[in-house]
Amino acid sequence: MRFMTIGLGHCGGKIANDFKKMAMKQKGFIVDVCAINTDRADLATHRNIPDSQKLIIGTGKGAAKNWKEGMEASIQSKNNIRELIKRTLTPETDVILITAGEGGGSGSGIAPTVAEIIEELGKTCIAIVTLPFETESVKTKVNAAMGLDQLYRKEALKALICIDNDKITAHFPQKTITEAYEEVNRATIGTFINLLKLAKRPSRADRIDESEMASIFEYPGFATLANFRTKSNLVDDLAAMLRHSWNGSLLADINPSTAAAALFGIEGPNHLFKTTQVDAVRRTFRESLIGKDVMLGIYPTKRSRWTAYVGILTGMDVPEKVRRLLEIAKQEYRTHEELLEERRKMKTVGLGFRLGYEKEKTEELTREVPLLKAEDRLRQARDWLNLHQDQLKPYLRKAFRYRERLRGRRIHLDGLVKLLSDELSLDDEQMVLATIAALQAEGYIVETGRNTFLVL
Repeated sequence: MRFMTIGLGHCGGKIANDFKKMAMKQKGFIVDVCAINTDRADLATHRNIPDSQKLIIGTGKGAAKNWKEGMEASIQSKNNIRELIKRTLTPETDVILITAGEGGGSGSGIAPTVAEIIEELGKTCIAIVTLPFETESVKTKVNAAMGLDQLYRKEALKALICIDNDKITAHFPQKTITEAYEEVNRATIGTFINLLKLAKRPSRADRIDESEMASIFEYPGFATLANFRTKSNLVDDLAAMLRHSWNGSLLADINPSTAAAALFGIEGPNHLFKTTQVDAVRRTFRESLIGKDVMLGIYPTKRSRWTAYVGILTGMDVPEKVRRLLEIAKQEYRTHEELLEERRKMKTVGLGFRLGYEKEKTEELTREVPLLKAEDRLRQARDWLNLHQDQLKPYLRKAFRYRERLRGRRIHLDGLVKLLSDELSLDDEQMVLATIAALQAEGYIVETGRNTFLVL
């Protein structure tokens, strides 16, 4: 089986680099790897990735911890990224894997563009991303929320696997942070490698094969990797072992009842695989998974001190960790923006120093002038849109097509209103603003500054 791994940014590049390193030690396991980054110095540290398979975009100095910077750099370098992917891709490639950290500027911003290019090439992909610590900054959380949302929307992306950084402390309390990150990478990559080992291993019972492993990723939605090992003398019931260990990994906790499909390989001593035990395992999957499509491999051995399983659950609903991240990012961002707006108003008013004359002029200078921000104008437009959606439908279709011609441009709200007014032949500003609100709701434009938008 052949993997192609595309490492994005600092975190994604490290995962891709470690994937290549571990794969080189495995017989019959091929990983073609490339890396894209906005930071030239960071990209140079990935020694297992050939220089010819590395691409610097943007200034080469980083993305300022801002997903907008990473996205703009990827849009401007789209042709170069496409050529790198085409050069790395082979006819024998079974799975394309994107790796990225959701929290920095590069991984969060570049990943959606890479998924878009993969779709243009007629392929699909899966992604492994890291979620930030809850104690990280508001900017990091917003980067992660925007990056996840934009990536999740892409048609080419099938399975989205999330590593939960908050679990690192519990799993590796005595390790340095760099050692802990390396352990996380090894555990994640090791799951793929262990699955492939089972897919190549014969069994006198049911087994999984490489084609099944490739097909499991066709179910769209969130996914998780399962990798559990314990001493055989501690296991009496395989089905109970499965149920009690779903969320024991470093990945975001999941609800298996939302999964569309699963692929699992289970190995251990012969006595644990009586027909009743295996039947109970199958029943556990059927009762747990809403989709009920289970590919199960059974690998009994005469003697084994260890009992283990490795697997993948796909087609799942949004994990609670991700839902919480999106909500916290929104709340903290609003609080942050309100603080900045207050500071801007304070600067407009000044420090209040006056010489004591021209009283009327002084009062006029210190009076706050209300500003109608883009957010307020668009909020009013959304209210209007909810009441008059049918009236706007013909214009929306044309606006969505016109957005393709504006992609990558950063435009002030007033400029965007004028462009759409001309393109749609609309004189009613309220209707134009409602069209912009609809584009924003669909993720086609995002606010990157005060009254300024980036067209995606």
